[in-house]
Amino acid sequence: MKKRETLILPSDFIKYVAKIKKCAVDKIRVPSRLLVTYQTRTYERARSLISGKSVSWWAYGEMQPFCVGSFNNQEIGAIRLFVGAPAAAMALDEVIACGAKTIFEVGFSGGLQPFLEAGSIVVITETVCDEGTSRHYLPPKAKAMPSERLKNKLIDQLDKEKVRHFVGSVWSTDGVYRETLSKFRKLRNAGVLCVDMETSAILAVAKYRKVEAASAQVISDIVTENEWQPHFRHQSVTKNTEILLRAVLKTLANVP
Repeated sequence: MKKRETLILPSDFIKYVAKIKKCAVDKIRVPSRLLVTYQTRTYERARSLISGKSVSWWAYGEMQPFCVGSFNNQEIGAIRLFVGAPAAAMALDEVIACGAKTIFEVGFSGGLQPFLEAGSIVVITETVCDEGTSRHYLPPKAKAMPSERLKNKLIDQLDKEKVRHFVGSVWSTDGVYRETLSKFRKLRNAGVLCVDMETSAILAVAKYRKVEAASAQVISDIVTENEWQPHFRHQSVTKNTEILLRAVLKTLANVP
């Protein structure tokens, strides 16, 4: 048997799932268009918008729920991944192996700039990789970037609907409780808009696997030099998450 560089492939896990579920490997497939979320309420709203149905073969069950539905007559899948780069990247790699090719992440992030408010929508243009997972997929100095096509199509959709939004970079970190003042100041002064835990890894996996991925975030909390301001259940966060989900689903449905 020819030795391979990577010891375990996502396809190996899919074969294992097929075995324990007692189904053919080719029956384990996902739509080419995929919406990625992390928050339960965001996922449930996305599921409602696409009239999504859970699939019986999904290995993680309700721990990381996955459903398939449609929007504007296009088949779309939706998944809620675990928070954090390693877990999110692992599951994303697996669904890519099952056929996902056009992926849009809708997440929550902390605002770093004083002009951002709870509920502000940010379309991601690039990432500051401060988590460990992406470096297993990209060279050390390579940036994890979104698909220009997907990013621009979402911006066009938001502009068309006259939805106020910001465009800029996100800092993705593994160390939520090690977001230091010096690093905060450095990134804020460099113009980085927000901070999360997954986006750079999601985009790195997509680039390595040669599929398209993009990201948009809703500001759910505010990070300042003096305090942390959580707004996860603020009315504006809920309202703009709904607006963003609809815009992203329209974007996914309209891409060839």
